[in-house]
Amino acid sequence: MKAENLRLDEVIRFSRGLVDLKGRRLIIHDLYALGQFRRDIIEMVGWDQARRIFTRFGYFWGHADAAAMKRIFTWDSLEEWVKAGPVLHMLQGLAEVELEVLALDGDAGTCHLECAWKGSGEAQAHVEEMGLAESAACWIQTGYASGYASFCLGKSVYFVETACLAKGDPTCRAVGRDIDSWGEAVQPHLGFFHADDIKGKIQKLTQQLRRKDLLLARQQDRLEKVLQGTRLASVEVRSPRFQRILDAANRVAKFDSSVLITGETGTGKEVLARHIHGQSPRAAGPFLAINCAALPETLLESELFGHRKGAFTGAVRDQPGLFEEARGGAVFLDEIGEATRGTQSKFLRVLQEKEVLRVGENRPRKVDVRVMAATNRDLEKAVAGGAFREDLFYRLQVFRIEVPPLRERREDILPLARLFVEKCGARLGLSGLRLDPACLDCLLDYAWPGNVRELENAIEHAAILCSDNTILQKDLPAAVAGRKRAAAGGAAQSISLQEVELDHIQTVLEQAGGNRKEAARILGIGIATLYRRLRLLRARPGSTASAVAPRGRLRSDRERT
Repeated sequence: MKAENLRLDEVIRFSRGLVDLKGRRLIIHDLYALGQFRRDIIEMVGWDQARRIFTRFGYFWGHADAAAMKRIFTWDSLEEWVKAGPVLHMLQGLAEVELEVLALDGDAGTCHLECAWKGSGEAQAHVEEMGLAESAACWIQTGYASGYASFCLGKSVYFVETACLAKGDPTCRAVGRDIDSWGEAVQPHLGFFHADDIKGKIQKLTQQLRRKDLLLARQQDRLEKVLQGTRLASVEVRSPRFQRILDAANRVAKFDSSVLITGETGTGKEVLARHIHGQSPRAAGPFLAINCAALPETLLESELFGHRKGAFTGAVRDQPGLFEEARGGAVFLDEIGEATRGTQSKFLRVLQEKEVLRVGENRPRKVDVRVMAATNRDLEKAVAGGAFREDLFYRLQVFRIEVPPLRERREDILPLARLFVEKCGARLGLSGLRLDPACLDCLLDYAWPGNVRELENAIEHAAILCSDNTILQKDLPAAVAGRKRAAAGGAAQSISLQEVELDHIQTVLEQAGGNRKEAARILGIGIATLYRRLRLLRARPGSTASAVAPRGRLRSDRERT
């Protein structure tokens, strides 16, 4: 391991109520609170005693960090282990550290180090609370560097600050040497470092943490099984309603029953279906998905059931369909509500008889697949109107799961957004991409008519526009950022959810120059769903939808899709 490869997010785990460095609990300090605390201590016990308190605090901290680095990593050399101290110093926000001199002799137990602490937070806090000092004031940092190096060398190493921002110098600088190399020059400083058996305490703590690591390793498998019940596609599920749905999905996964997943476009129906497959005994088998609305009936039949050579023009060889190719796995029929009556009858045969008939053949073939389907349509209404077979409907919904829209499970918005930020950063090459805190309220307040898919597209939109790898409120799409709502003032309170959705669709259409396919992609909805929304949009009094999406283009757009 090399010191330059250290990353804070890899060595420290942040969770609710806990900041953990591989078993050692940490807390985050506020710089201004530290400044006030220093002032109070100095006024109560005097300069020298205050220096002793803060130096010993830093010394213990440095000792503990050096022990943690030894416990966690195998270092390429003693030098790399020592260099990790300044890196941790920076990662933890103490200062920007530049190690200017590093001369070590492990066998002789001698060292000479010189470093610059640029932008020292400790010096800054001192100046802001107490003004300029007559002597150096980076006591915690001096103690930290001394404690860290002492643990690494197994011999007392002391740092002395030679320049400090707190007394008006351009930057803070310190020199560190082992006690023998310092000689008499270090004597005036020793009283500030001594503490009761710090090394013994750290070694005892290290042994306790090693035992804790072993215990945690034994518990890891059990913990991951518990966490699986509250995670979907690697993202934490916080909404109680969706947790219940996930629990139901985990239960039905164990059986081969047909599953019908309903919900609005973009809610993650296919993701849930893949989760069910991944938790099922068929997980090692294929998961094949097809959109029933994307292909005409003739092609859909061939794709699903296969065809015989010569069955139609272009059928140059025998071809198995998805139901055969998914043997031992699962087939996912998305947009099942768009399937024609003819295709529906063939689906029914698969579910009832577990067999398919290839196009051009009269001999059925047995198939071993689990069938899951999804739709954003009201199938009960379609059954009542004769557009969907009642017998197929009941065969499909042996177990039904209704996925709620994102606006009804707001607890999941931020975990999803953070997942998409992470994925977007990796895909677009934006290292350290993050959300500015001002974005969070915008994401939570927006209605998300396009659901999870729209959220993912909004994050990608913002990632492309952002600077310094930080997504600001202004980088989000206008409707999400609330800019359109703000212009409307208090009247927004009286606007229905449907009106908000239609406003957003109209805005996206304008941004896309009237290109429906691009607008549907940005919104995260299917093209058929967009057309249904456009019909509502045109019916609104004073709508400009006809200018943005003229009726004359409707046919050509459908032909292109």
